[in-house]
Amino acid sequence: MDIDLYKQQIENDSFNLQGVVKFVVELMLGLCAPARDPTIRSILSQSDPVEVFREVFGALDLMRLDLVNYQLRSLRPALLANSVQYEQDKFRNLLASNPAGLDKTKQWLGETERRMKAGNQPVSPSTLLNSAFIRLIQEEVDPIPETIAMDLSRFVTVARELSAVVFSAATILVLQTGVGPTVQHDSFANKVRVTVYQLCSDELISHPRDILPNISEKLVDIVRETITSRPLRDEECQNIRGMLSGLQSPSNPVYCLLWERAKQFFTSLCSGVVGPVPAGFSVCATDLQGVASKYTHLVSYNRGVFGPFYADIISEITSSQQASSSTSTS
Repeated sequence: MDIDLYKQQIENDSFNLQGVVKFVVELMLGLCAPARDPTIRSILSQSDPVEVFREVFGALDLMRLDLVNYQLRSLRPALLANSVQYEQDKFRNLLASNPAGLDKTKQWLGETERRMKAGNQPVSPSTLLNSAFIRLIQEEVDPIPETIAMDLSRFVTVARELSAVVFSAATILVLQTGVGPTVQHDSFANKVRVTVYQLCSDELISHPRDILPNISEKLVDIVRETITSRPLRDEECQNIRGMLSGLQSPSNPVYCLLWERAKQFFTSLCSGVVGPVPAGFSVCATDLQGVASKYTHLVSYNRGVFGPFYADIISEITSSQQASSSTSTS
């Protein structure tokens, strides 16, 4: 592009804007991702010079974003490998200036170990860590461990999404068991799953059971639409509402059973055992596997960064337990 020539043409009212635009568009087509071709070709249909420049600069922004995303994808393996060591070094520097920087983490792991022993569960470094991480999505751990502080919001998100999946599966089971064979098919289950899961995923919802009063009528309507052979009687609608109201209890047996199965599924994945989706989650399998993938990635990365610190703390816990046991026996 000869800028001086274009300047002279503009001064002499002989500048060919469409020719320049065509040249620019062809150049951009040769550089951009194929997915951007329709957007860039649409520039040629613009006759207003202002719109032409607006479209060109907009397309250039998209191309710049595509280039950045490509570079990040290319550098991702190296960034991940170096980020683990970088975070470890930074955390060691923090501990050097603050010797008490792991007190909350010790409390978290120590409490987990005591709970496991009280429940007669086998305690090993791997099982202890798995149980400790499960606590992060099952309850509000207080105080927050230092090693979890940066990832806490991500664990909270996983916990909320898992609760939504479990609640969706529990709702489907309750309805199919209570209503009977007329709703024992995937189309009904999928309608319920979509209705419940989408509302449960709202960040403003503290727990899925909070939405139950608002969607009970919607679920009754889904049952009514599914049973086309006869109208749904008032007492049947009331029975459905009664069954659903039972899910509002934190100790509801269906919800608790599915929650335990989901926990075992997550724990197995973190232990390297890839098993089938637990019973009761067949309709919600994709949702459960998506949340499980987020959870295992979080746990794996956290253990990669803080694994040496966890090993020292667990060794300290087991040593103190052995010392107290030998003292009591003597």
